[in-house]
Amino acid sequence: MNKTFFVIAALSLSTFAGAQSFETQVEDSLKPFVAEDAFAGVPACGVLDIKTIRPFNLDEASDLVNPCLQAVAKKYSATFVAEGGFLSAPQSGRPGTTGLLIKTDLTAGSKGHRDLVASLAHRDGRLLGHVTKVLTAGEPAPAAISSLQKAIEGCMLLTVVRDVRSGDDFVKIYGKCLTRDAELKITEIRPAEGLAVTLKTSATNEQVESYNGFVTVNAGKGPVKVMVVAYGANVYLP
Repeated sequence: MNKTFFVIAALSLSTFAGAQSFETQVEDSLKPFVAEDAFAGVPACGVLDIKTIRPFNLDEASDLVNPCLQAVAKKYSATFVAEGGFLSAPQSGRPGTTGLLIKTDLTAGSKGHRDLVASLAHRDGRLLGHVTKVLTAGEPAPAAISSLQKAIEGCMLLTVVRDVRSGDDFVKIYGKCLTRDAELKITEIRPAEGLAVTLKTSATNEQVESYNGFVTVNAGKGPVKVMVVAYGANVYLP
């Protein structure tokens, strides 16, 4: 009886061990397909949990997020860069949605891409309060260049080069030049937070949509990109 007991026990242990081994193999084989939190365990990403009374503007958010992304990118032998931009293209006289764009050299569907997207999903798709979108290798950002760039270049010929550090600086230097251009039909231009401005125009919807994007100005110390968010005449300007 003792021999029989030991035989049964041995077989049971063998079966259990075999089951464990099989489960471990399955678990290991699934690991490459399971999305993980890319930010977890990365000290530089502690900034993502900062709580503030005043929300960060896009420029501030991108400056704070980038050290975290650079640390995370090393885990995937990749390159990540965050910057403020348009998450969707403008439509019907309304501007596109603005937020943080994470530009990467990841292939769509790769382990790094899945982990990064899953990490954002865990945070309701936001980083430091801003809606965030991941761009894979070669994926273009919506509304990259504003059609107002040509008008700005004309203004530069008439304006003394001055430092541009905010939307308010931009309005003071280029605002009158833009509103005086009859073809643009810009009725109002206001500074927004960071290096951004909002404007209102009675131009066609197609023109309004083309105004959304970035303009590059010579700020004396080098080129500076300013985000332009355009609204049609029938849209309330915040």
